Amino acid sequence: MVAFLATTAFVACGDDDDSSNNDQPVIAGLKLSVNTVTFTKDGGTQTVSIQSAVKPTVTSSAVWLPIEVGEMSQTMKVTPVTLVAPAYNGTDDRTATVTVTAGDETKTIAVTQTAEDGLLVEVRTYDVPQAGGTVTVQLTANGDVTATPSADWIEEVTTRGDMQQQTRLFNVAPNNGAARTATITFSKNSLLKETVTINQEGKAIQPLTMTARELAKLMYPGWNLGNTMEPPVAGVNAETSWQSTRTTQQLIDYVKSLGFMSVRIPTSWNCHADGAGTIDAQWTARVKEVVDYCIQAGLYVVLNDHWDNGWIETDGFTDLSEANVTAKADRLKTLWTQIATEFRDYDEHLLFAGLNEPNCDSQAKTDVLLRYEQAFIDAVRATGSNNAQRTLIVQGPSTDIEKTDSYYDVTRLTDTAADRLMVEVHYYTPWNFCGMEKNESWGRMFYYWGTGNHLSGSSYNANWGEESELKKLFQRMKTKFVDRGYPVYIGEYNCQWRDLSGQSGEDQARHDASVRLFHKTVCQQAADMGMVPVVWDINYTNQGGTKGVMTIVNRSALSIFCQPAMDGITEGTAAAVWPY
Repeated sequence: MVAFLATTAFVACGDDDDSSNNDQPVIAGLKLSVNTVTFTKDGGTQTVSIQSAVKPTVTSSAVWLPIEVGEMSQTMKVTPVTLVAPAYNGTDDRTATVTVTAGDETKTIAVTQTAEDGLLVEVRTYDVPQAGGTVTVQLTANGDVTATPSADWIEEVTTRGDMQQQTRLFNVAPNNGAARTATITFSKNSLLKETVTINQEGKAIQPLTMTARELAKLMYPGWNLGNTMEPPVAGVNAETSWQSTRTTQQLIDYVKSLGFMSVRIPTSWNCHADGAGTIDAQWTARVKEVVDYCIQAGLYVVLNDHWDNGWIETDGFTDLSEANVTAKADRLKTLWTQIATEFRDYDEHLLFAGLNEPNCDSQAKTDVLLRYEQAFIDAVRATGSNNAQRTLIVQGPSTDIEKTDSYYDVTRLTDTAADRLMVEVHYYTPWNFCGMEKNESWGRMFYYWGTGNHLSGSSYNANWGEESELKKLFQRMKTKFVDRGYPVYIGEYNCQWRDLSGQSGEDQARHDASVRLFHKTVCQQAADMGMVPVVWDINYTNQGGTKGVMTIVNRSALSIFCQPAMDGITEGTAAAVWPY
């Protein structure tokens, strides 16, 4: 409420000697206590004081602003006028004029009521083509509005210099899957919100015609998005629980620029599912975004069920009872039915791998493994669409070359699609060079690999598992699988890149040359024999001295961390000749 100004402001001082005028003020014209009045959206009352020689006439120009005129004070000639504004839910400020007339003089009071929380969107639904584009949302509002898309494939690109700007622009990413829907919520506070819906067309479903053999020669060399989507941690923050960089389109584009042709995305699913096996929708959506980044870059993608806290890779082989095996197979089928359904319309750039490293070391356990893999195949094929012909990858026991050669018979699997299976093994041989982080009682680390890289007098030269053994092991896979129509997918390989600067008498340059030669030999020999080499990469940029690390790419810097490894991959790929 506006208090009336001190009465002396409205009193003209008379002649001190004229005692007849001491009780009555001399009124000179029409005076108002205020010239403007503002109400908030909540409304209210406000009193204005008017001084005039005669009682004024007061009118309002707006129906929404009634006025109440009080009695004039006979001593001070002051008339109180109360303005009454109701609550207002409009989106624009509104105004009125109060006119005051006394005798021959007229004055006005400008009245404004603000709509502090006004918000209105003009169009509530937008349809976007599969290729993506820009959506322009027109708003009516009288202040800054927060826009919150419900999916990462919608990104606001409005220039926000003027906070009153009411044209909001949003980029919609290309959609490589089925038609999808998301919303953008505009809000001014916790109560006032408006929502628009974005519908995007899906990519036209193209029948899958390529066999596993035809796909394999397009997928090398491959790269693992390791330690990223596979940590057994609930929620989307699992992505950065083992490494610190969130996956982006820019990262995947950089990986493609290095010459990689495919990306393996190790992924946990069971730890994101409830007791009934229902996978968290937010997790599935995030995995799908990462898959889309890869496909948008023109890369082939392998999506698996990784270690996943060992729910099946370990627990599925420690108890071989019929009840446990059946329960595990059913659970695997439940998970893969959901995964496959989400991606069933994707083209040949997407492949599924049922497991990761099943803990098998006997024929009996391998027989159980085949049951799990059959459940995986059946689940995927049953979801239809392109999954009826999608290439699938099945794992040998422990993904170990010797165990796979000894125990595994891929022809025991039944598949309704012809020529759509690959067999997966991993390669970390010799472990002393590839994986050992410290000397053990049973053996020492190898710093130097390859007969031309040994250091005279060093106790860290490899004494097994070098070039000749690598070729021999790869040949076993070629003979058993590739030559029979089943490409082999080397889903993981790498070696520890160590810092020998603190080791007296050791040679960093020879170690770097060993790392380079190992990667070159794996890539060249694998591709020469019809196998797809996929390097393991964990985004940990600290070698830890002689402990070493398996990191190729520094993801946050978009740079190469281990140049010797990257050089070896590039050289080995260039030198390889695919056998068919």
